[in-house]
Amino acid sequence: MGAAKESPGHAEERNPIHMNIADIKTDNRKRIYSYLREQSQATKQEIAYTLQLSLPTVTQNLTYLTELGLISCENKVINRAGGRNPVAYSYIPDARVAIGLDITRHHIKSIVTDLDGQIIKYVYRRKDYQRNDDYLKVLGNEVENIIAMAGLQREKILGVGIAVPGLIDRTGEYVYDGRVIDNHGMTRAEFSRYISFKTKLIHDSAAAGYSEIVHSPDIHNACYVSLGSSIGGSVFINDKVYLGDGLFSCEFGHLNLIPDGLPCYCGQKGCFDSYCNSEVLSSLTGGDLFTFFDRLNNGDEKLRTIWDTYLQNLATLITEIRMMFGSSIIIGGEIGPFIDKYLPQLQVKIDVKSPFSEKSASFLHACRNKMEAIASGAALYFVQEFLDTALETTD
Repeated sequence: MGAAKESPGHAEERNPIHMNIADIKTDNRKRIYSYLREQSQATKQEIAYTLQLSLPTVTQNLTYLTELGLISCENKVINRAGGRNPVAYSYIPDARVAIGLDITRHHIKSIVTDLDGQIIKYVYRRKDYQRNDDYLKVLGNEVENIIAMAGLQREKILGVGIAVPGLIDRTGEYVYDGRVIDNHGMTRAEFSRYISFKTKLIHDSAAAGYSEIVHSPDIHNACYVSLGSSIGGSVFINDKVYLGDGLFSCEFGHLNLIPDGLPCYCGQKGCFDSYCNSEVLSSLTGGDLFTFFDRLNNGDEKLRTIWDTYLQNLATLITEIRMMFGSSIIIGGEIGPFIDKYLPQLQVKIDVKSPFSEKSASFLHACRNKMEAIASGAALYFVQEFLDTALETTD
């Protein structure tokens, strides 16, 4: 299971000395719900014994969770000792769902995720981005379309995360810098004009990185490197995205690789983006990355040489990021799903560059989310928000 993630300080937060009554009640409720998520099904007696809680406390919280629709108590557990069968409470993964949109220059990807972050439905649509009202209507139609296709109950939908290329301001209300597609200055309200649910505007790289952090219980500090048609990324500290004072702490693509090198869309020369974006590879095979890696795997010598140079440049980028942040580094984006096979080759190139003789195998990871990380990450913001707040108590 995956979408809910405890913070690294969770054990300390549970210390009764630092908690009031409401905090303790909330903590108990979250522990009970988390236990059911992990076990899928359990009796109140099992929960009370395992979590060392009183039976009245467990009963009260199970009733609350049942009324909220997050669990059910329809199943029975066979009592082999004889007597009345105890009621087994079951976790419901799709008790709530969230929708994520990934908007790029040439397509719209829509997904629905459940509370575990599992994809219930995925829809791909080839559609060129346009800055006009007709395109915004298409976004609204895509949301309604995936709701109908997945047969969703509207009251279960937590919201729609909208992931776009471009830096998002701190309020989450508009695109602070949008040069990859023409969305500079566009607002969340504009993107949401024809969407009848709560929405959130998210930087696409932050969404993809979030999808990795949520599903990686062992990683709390990380840099996510998105290798797509442009290079972006996101930085997470204690599971929270770090924007930096200028909102561009994650723009790894604009670190300089070669002074006065190839021109970059940002107006500078020699940026990593010009040497490591995915189109450097896909442009050699008619714009298709699958064809590039298929031919590479089948021994195409020309592509092997190009790929080796690509990995050399990527190794330089990874080394610089490691020196700056000293955290785990996750490789994702369009290249991410292909990188597993070549990770050892990349690690050798990185290890040679390390000034501290460390082995990159200890911090370098291929992305876990191989399918639509951006769209699912955009949806997961609503899932995590719900899990963080729905179980809180104020009494």
